[in-house]
Amino acid sequence: MSTLARFGVYLPQANVDFNTVKNVIIECERLGFDSAWLSDHLMALGSPADSILECWTTLSALAAATRRIRLGTLVLCNSFRHPSVLAKMAATLDFISDGRLDFGIGAGWFRPEYEAYGIPFPKASVRISQLSESLEIVRRMWTEEKATYQGRYYGVREAVCNPRPVQRPHPPVWVGVMIGRRRMFDLIARYADGWTISSLYLPTPAEYGAHLEALKDYFTAHGRSFEGMRSALGVGCVTAENKGELERKLERFKPGMVSVDVYQTVQPRVIGTPDELVGKFREYIDAGATHFLLNFPDVTDVETLRLFSESVIKALT
Repeated sequence: MSTLARFGVYLPQANVDFNTVKNVIIECERLGFDSAWLSDHLMALGSPADSILECWTTLSALAAATRRIRLGTLVLCNSFRHPSVLAKMAATLDFISDGRLDFGIGAGWFRPEYEAYGIPFPKASVRISQLSESLEIVRRMWTEEKATYQGRYYGVREAVCNPRPVQRPHPPVWVGVMIGRRRMFDLIARYADGWTISSLYLPTPAEYGAHLEALKDYFTAHGRSFEGMRSALGVGCVTAENKGELERKLERFKPGMVSVDVYQTVQPRVIGTPDELVGKFREYIDAGATHFLLNFPDVTDVETLRLFSESVIKALT
């Protein structure tokens, strides 16, 4: 039976020990989740003093602890690493994980983080141009024997990237976008194999479909087929077996709270019992979504993951 959609999980990173993260991803793999994702921040968004695990280091360690589940970054901040170094890091992670990397990257946005770490924060148009050049270099280094490129912001000369990524022609490239960033749509149409919407509000299925149609126009303009494009919705998710338990959970994980358990409740959420969630996700699937990347406030609770897997994933495969 074919899969209508694939479901991934954001892993806990803030105020959490590594063994907890490892146990969560092992359970996600056992329960049939398609992928696990980490964000790329150098300091916690809610409180800068909180601890947060660095994305690449943690993902590399998790590659050795798992066998099937895909390993994703949503999203790498392009400004943090030179593209040639990033290409080498990603190729190595794909190599040691036997081809399980999903390479998600974005232009960067959290200005206080840049300022705290002494990283220049140019205007958005420059950051997007830098991301475009970075993707050009990364893809060339993954696919060419010796990559040479000179842009306005980055350049490489006969750069070698061995070992190559296991996935051919290269790991899937995901680009994250805030709703309304049309210039990012142009970049996605040129370079990406997948894209995900993130927003301060949850788009309706109709709105999601409209953004998808707009993106297709950019693909047409660049002479690319949209066939096989991965289209994701990144969103929080709160579920429980019955209404009473769901209400108690919502009382514990109130919207707008910065730090609850090991989760930062800063993004919109899909809420409901498993049966309700199946209906809601079906609407997004009908609108064109192929992947859902979910942030559970109680992701460390195995019973929540089991309930979602056995009730929602099973119903949508």
